[in-house]
Amino acid sequence: MALNRDKVGTQYPPYTYEVSREKIREYAQALGERDPRYFSDGDDCVAPPTFAASYTVVKGGAAAFSDPDLGVHPALVHGSQRYVYGDRPVAPGDRLTCTPRIADIQSRGRNEMLTVEVDCRFEDGALAVRSEAVIIFLGSAPEKEEVA
Repeated sequence: MALNRDKVGTQYPPYTYEVSREKIREYAQALGERDPRYFSDGDDCVAPPTFAASYTVVKGGAAAFSDPDLGVHPALVHGSQRYVYGDRPVAPGDRLTCTPRIADIQSRGRNEMLTVEVDCRFEDGALAVRSEAVIIFLGSAPEKEEVA
């Protein structure tokens, strides 16, 4: 089943993500991070840069994956992930508005590559992070021709 290329450019409804000190700590601990800013009780607490995965990859991808017209299927792998960061780090108390969209769909042999971008903004409109995930949907081998 092919992905619906007419969905390129589709923007899904924005969602809000509230950053908490506890979420930052849990993420940093799971990664084995040691930077004391990630565990701080003070104003210097910030999120690790890859913390963006917790609110872009899963939530942003869910919007696209729940679109019945896109044509996704379970035979997939995560191809790549890229982030573009704004001028200030994400910190506890930030409320981010994140807007996912289908940026591209390309074919590579029997596989299809779906690019999902998620643009996340602080309450003042400044860029927090823009995420770009490439999901590879694995194709199936062409049916064998019967030999008579």
